[in-house]
Amino acid sequence: MFQARVRKWSGYILQPVAQAIASVGISANTLTITGLVFGIGAGVCIALGYLKLAGVLILIGGSFDMIDGAVARASNKNTQFGALLDSVVDRYSEGIIFIGLAIYCSKASMIDGLALTCLGLISSFLVSYVRARAEGLQIECKVGLMQRPERVILLSIAVLFRDFSIVNISILILVLWVMVIFSHITVIQRVFFALKQLPIVKAR
Repeated sequence: MFQARVRKWSGYILQPVAQAIASVGISANTLTITGLVFGIGAGVCIALGYLKLAGVLILIGGSFDMIDGAVARASNKNTQFGALLDSVVDRYSEGIIFIGLAIYCSKASMIDGLALTCLGLISSFLVSYVRARAEGLQIECKVGLMQRPERVILLSIAVLFRDFSIVNISILILVLWVMVIFSHITVIQRVFFALKQLPIVKAR
C-alpha cells in the first residue's frame, strides 16, 4: 500500500519531466545506458574510497532508471527490447556497485561488511530473478518490501553516511543488514505470491 502511494505521487512528478525529455528527442534507451555509466562510476568510486561522490552517482544513476520507462511511454516507444535492456542494465549497474563495495570492505578489513555485501548481491539478483521466472509463467510478480528503488536509496545512504554510527555500529553495516534481511524477505514473498497464482495440479 505504501509503495503504491509513493509510486502514484512520484508519477505526478516524473510524468511532466518524462514528457519534456521525450519532446527533445532523447530516447529511453539512451537514459538507460546513461544510468549504467553512472552506476559504473559509482562502483569505481566506492572501490577507490570516494564514498561521498559514489553516493551522489548512485542517486543520479537511480534517477535515470526511474525516468527511462516514463520517457518510453511518453514517446510511445515502450518496446519489449527496451524493457529487456533496462533489466539487463539494472543488473550490471547494481552488480558493479556491489563489487565496488566488496573491494572497499576488503581493503578496509571489514569482514562483516564484505559478507553482507556478498549476501546483498545474491539477494538483489534473486529478487529480480524470481520476478522474471514468475513472469515467464505468465504471473505478474511485483510484490515485495525491498525492490530496486529501495535498494538504490539504501545503497546511497550506506556510502554517503559511512563515517557515522549508531550505538557504535557503522551506518554502512546497519544499512547492509536492513537491505539483506528485507531483500531475502522479498524473495520469499515473491515465491509464495507466485505459488498462490499457479494452478493446483491434482494427483490422480
